[in-house]
Amino acid sequence: MNDPIQRAREPAVTDRYEALLGVSQTLISIRSSEELFRVLARELRAVVNFYFFRIGIYDENADEPRLTLYGEPGVPLQVPPLPQEETITWWVYQHQQPLIIPSLDAETRFPAVAEMLKNHGVRSVCALPLTTVHRRLGCLSMGSIEADAYSREEVSFLSLVANQVALAVDDALNFDALQNAKENLRASEESFRLIVDSIPGLVVTMTAQGELEFVSQQCLDYFGMTLDELKGWVTSDIVHPDDLSRVLATWRRSVQTGHPYDSEYRIRHADGVYRWFHVRGLPLRNKEGRIIRWYVLHTDIDDRKRAEEALRASELNFRLIVDSIPGLVCTMNATGEVQLLNRQVLEYFGKTIEELKGWATSDAVHPDDLPRVIAAITSSVETGHPYDIEHRCRRADGVYRWFQVRALPVRDTEARVISWYILLTDIDNRKQAEDRLQLLLDVTNQVVSNLQLRDLLRAISGNIRRVMQCDCASLALPDAENNQLELNVLDFPDGKGFLKEEGLYSIEGSPYGTAFQTMKPLALDRPFAAWVDNPVVQSRIAEGFKSLCFIPLIRRKHAIGTLNLGRLRGEAFTEEDLYFLGQVASQIAIAVENALEYGQITEAKERLAEQKFYLENEIRLEHNFEEIIGNSLRLKAVLESVRIVAPADSTVLIQGETGTGKEVIARAIHNLSSRKDQAFVKVNCAAIPLGLLESELFGHEKGSFTGAIARRIGRFELAHEGTLFLDEVSDIPLELQPKLLRVLQEQEFERLGSSRTQHVDVRLLAATNVSLSQMVAEKKFRSDLYYRLKVFPIDVPPLRDRQGDIPLLVHYFANKYARRMGKQIESIPNETMDALSHYSWPGNIRELQNLMERSALLSTGPSLRVPLAEILADSGLSMASGDNALKQAEREQIVRALRDSNWVVGGAGGAAARLGLKRTSLAYKMQKLGISRPAH
Repeated sequence: MNDPIQRAREPAVTDRYEALLGVSQTLISIRSSEELFRVLARELRAVVNFYFFRIGIYDENADEPRLTLYGEPGVPLQVPPLPQEETITWWVYQHQQPLIIPSLDAETRFPAVAEMLKNHGVRSVCALPLTTVHRRLGCLSMGSIEADAYSREEVSFLSLVANQVALAVDDALNFDALQNAKENLRASEESFRLIVDSIPGLVVTMTAQGELEFVSQQCLDYFGMTLDELKGWVTSDIVHPDDLSRVLATWRRSVQTGHPYDSEYRIRHADGVYRWFHVRGLPLRNKEGRIIRWYVLHTDIDDRKRAEEALRASELNFRLIVDSIPGLVCTMNATGEVQLLNRQVLEYFGKTIEELKGWATSDAVHPDDLPRVIAAITSSVETGHPYDIEHRCRRADGVYRWFQVRALPVRDTEARVISWYILLTDIDNRKQAEDRLQLLLDVTNQVVSNLQLRDLLRAISGNIRRVMQCDCASLALPDAENNQLELNVLDFPDGKGFLKEEGLYSIEGSPYGTAFQTMKPLALDRPFAAWVDNPVVQSRIAEGFKSLCFIPLIRRKHAIGTLNLGRLRGEAFTEEDLYFLGQVASQIAIAVENALEYGQITEAKERLAEQKFYLENEIRLEHNFEEIIGNSLRLKAVLESVRIVAPADSTVLIQGETGTGKEVIARAIHNLSSRKDQAFVKVNCAAIPLGLLESELFGHEKGSFTGAIARRIGRFELAHEGTLFLDEVSDIPLELQPKLLRVLQEQEFERLGSSRTQHVDVRLLAATNVSLSQMVAEKKFRSDLYYRLKVFPIDVPPLRDRQGDIPLLVHYFANKYARRMGKQIESIPNETMDALSHYSWPGNIRELQNLMERSALLSTGPSLRVPLAEILADSGLSMASGDNALKQAEREQIVRALRDSNWVVGGAGGAAARLGLKRTSLAYKMQKLGISRPAH
């Protein structure tokens, strides 16, 4: 069709508006968007001149336009896919204004679209936005085969057309959305019904006021009723009559408060049978929180209810079985908490279940057994191992009885402990029999090991009182005249004083004498009947005794005493008790007989010991002082003092010059004491720095002072039960002396850095070479400590006052060191011994000992060679009158050495080397003493 023809057919303006009105009325009746687009392409040709027609609707969900293109015949054309940014539709949609392209040949903004339209013969384009007051829809485009086909007036008219099209498109799209929503709602309802019908329960919905609204198919099938029939459930037999009032009250309360509904009740099946259901109702609320609907689920729990009923019946049967078990039965959960107790448990303890749940903090278990029981149960709960333990449980009357307690765990399929079953078996009679058997064994052992009656009864009385549940045990033996019984041994911790040891009781008329004479047990209990006026029984009543028994001690068919027991509380002595006590008394009778015979033997031994006293004293002096050499009177006086003080634990102060052997005296005291098998610890107070002396004596804790990297035990603790020897005690500083005094008086102290008091049993021996009394006068030594040390002073004489002991000491030390060096000393020259005996020995025995060691080193032959020149030089003696003996002894020693060396003075084998002197020194002495080689 050519353009002249188109212009010829163009209607007048009025006709165009009328035609537009008619198209609008046609479009209003169309609901489908697809149909609308087809009708538009056909109807708009009556009012608009175009060659092609295109509608683009923008899909906001997909973020892309949906394009529909129609050619001249009204047939849809295929639109090739193009990027939306390169399309006319996107530009108009974004800018919301018409787009006029007079000539596609000159268009450069949309090259791909322009090329496609030109291929279809289009030369100009008019694109208008489709927009309503509610939203932007897309774009309406028209194309003409003429260039510049759309004038301003045409565009204005086309805008009216676009508005009408936008309204029609908006209605169509809304209709499509409505149809989709309805379809989705139908699908959702169908899905909801399928879900509800698949729920294993009866589902209903109710209005906010609680009226039935919807029921599931299962619900209809279960009741065999319609929805309308079910709406009258309140007045029908749907709910069991016994449950209906409770159900209505609970449901109405939930409707009023808005709280979820939860209940269990019976509902009638279509066959008339009532079954139990668990009913839960939850409210559905709108945005404002108002309830708009209730969703209610009915779950069939009839089988569970029947199982619970069966379980309750089973539990009842179980409890009846447990209550019939001859023992105490209980169960605990996996953590050890009490759950179930049988009737016997409640009756035995006289407590409720709640009270017994706190058994660990009550008196249900004996206090002595409680820690052990708690530890055993805790260990079993943690490890899952069974436990088996014996302990005492308190009966309702306050009596503790022994029980054997066994607990076994119950495990689930995964081997986890879920509970514990515990059986408590009364073994008190068995324990009593075991205790009595053990008591007999203990008594037998004590009979074998004890020959003293007091020691025997004290060793076994506690066990007798415990096993027999007695408060008093005593032993009565005949006195020397055999006309009275003397209470020889008494064990009565709670006595009031009416019953005393060594009390005498007549054999005639007393319960003691009755058992003694008849040789049969006598048991008395309140009110003591015929014995109530007896003085002995009256004194026992005053003590508070409720029952008494007197068991004869029979040996070789004769009574030799009685075993007597009493109870302040409890039951009377039974025949079984008396029989057992007779067995105990038989063993004690053996002990009594042995003790009496032992006493006779002991007396004989003591008489022999007195006869041998003096001889033993001499032997003791001879053999106990093997380390002390000498026979002088002053030394013997010292040794006698040692013999006197050694057996005691008294403190001894040993005084004497340096080197006199004070330590040897101290060791002799220790070796002769009862502590000889324990430690002898010595401390030289002068050899330890003052700052460390306290730590050395008393010990210290870690960190108590700088350098204390570990705890250290002091010398007092090391000497516990032994002897501590403090040499040079005068060097102990004044500030440390009070602590030493406290140890001597109280036998206790604290380590450095510790507040804990240490208790020791130590005997102290002290030694000094200075006058402590003078130091006390000069305020250099505490007087109280001095007097505490000087309980028994011993003065050791210097060697110069023991001149007669010097030869013995010389021989002893010379041979001692010679043997150590592999030498043999056969003789000591007389002149040498004479010189040594007349020497003053300022260093005392220590100086003599050191000189003998040096002499043994110098001696090369069988004769001891003593370097007398040294002691002569040290003593400062001259050749004057009183020292002629020394000078003569030295001259003879030098002459002998010269002869042995063939008068060779120097050299390895010369006389100087033999004497241990320099060659020049020997030459000088030879000249001084006038010694020269004799002529041949």
